[in-house]
Amino acid sequence: MRQKDWQLNVILIIGILAIGIATMLFGKTPISLSELLLIFKGDEASPVVEQIVMQLRLPRYIIAVLAGSMLGLAGVILQSITKNPLAEPSIIGVTSGSVLAAVLAITIAPSFLTTSSVLPVFACVGGLIVTLLVFYVSNKAGNGGVHIALIGVLMSSILQATTSFILLTRQEAMGSVLLWVIGSLNGRVWMHVYIILPFALIGITLGVLSASLTNGLRLGDTQASLLGLSVKKTRLFLLGLSAVLTAGAVSVVGAIGFIGLIGPHLAKRFVGEDARKSFPLSILISTLILSGSDFIAQNLVVALPIPSFNQEAQLPAGAITALLGAPFFLYILRKHVVKRGN
Repeated sequence: MRQKDWQLNVILIIGILAIGIATMLFGKTPISLSELLLIFKGDEASPVVEQIVMQLRLPRYIIAVLAGSMLGLAGVILQSITKNPLAEPSIIGVTSGSVLAAVLAITIAPSFLTTSSVLPVFACVGGLIVTLLVFYVSNKAGNGGVHIALIGVLMSSILQATTSFILLTRQEAMGSVLLWVIGSLNGRVWMHVYIILPFALIGITLGVLSASLTNGLRLGDTQASLLGLSVKKTRLFLLGLSAVLTAGAVSVVGAIGFIGLIGPHLAKRFVGEDARKSFPLSILISTLILSGSDFIAQNLVVALPIPSFNQEAQLPAGAITALLGAPFFLYILRKHVVKRGN
């Protein structure tokens, strides 16, 4: 790795850590740096302050880091195997499947199955089931990257329409479901860290180790086969890995959009298409974006009081990422259209 690449990685890591410190310090209840140091040194600190930091802000920040890493890696894998710069985790339907499963659980299942500890399990299972369907149909259609993208988009459209229909007929569930649809880290605690952590550790490890396989697919199916790579199995493995990463993240933070689009695209702009470089960089950029977006979401209402707005409320992180991602998506789309036109 070039020195310039190392410097970029170090800058991003420092930025992520800086956001972490800011997340601990700022909020509805400001905390001084000296109080924060007392907590992490293990010295005696105010029980209230320690509760806020250790039980509320720290687990929320850890989840932002893990979910951002997972969505960024899932996005860069999908962009590589579909050869589509506009691809992101929602393209294979796993996000829509997770949200629909959560909506069904909230509206149909008994109340003891819709607690904050059980609901992510429904969401994760729903996302993985949809991925299996995409596997099956794309395999019948030829299993190419274009087929995967088209089938995923079709599946997402059907699932989103189903979710909308359920919400229209069961409006009493709208409040419980809304944050799942938009994507939010509000109310996330250590229990949610334990849910997402296995997906993150296994998925990120396998993803980084699979960079060479992704580089093989970039050569094209014929060339990859000549090099001894099983194109079909490799593509399905990478698609499944992307689905597991996405389902694990969405099961805890909901359908936060554009993280898996912005991070991978910027990473490739900086270091090129080589997956050995773009995978780690995409993880760092996506982590910075999600943790930064959640910090803004937590503090925007506090910093800029809005008349007639509930000052106790927090914006969902998904609203911030949407504000960032929508114009970015249009920029990439315009660039892609101009490039193809030439």
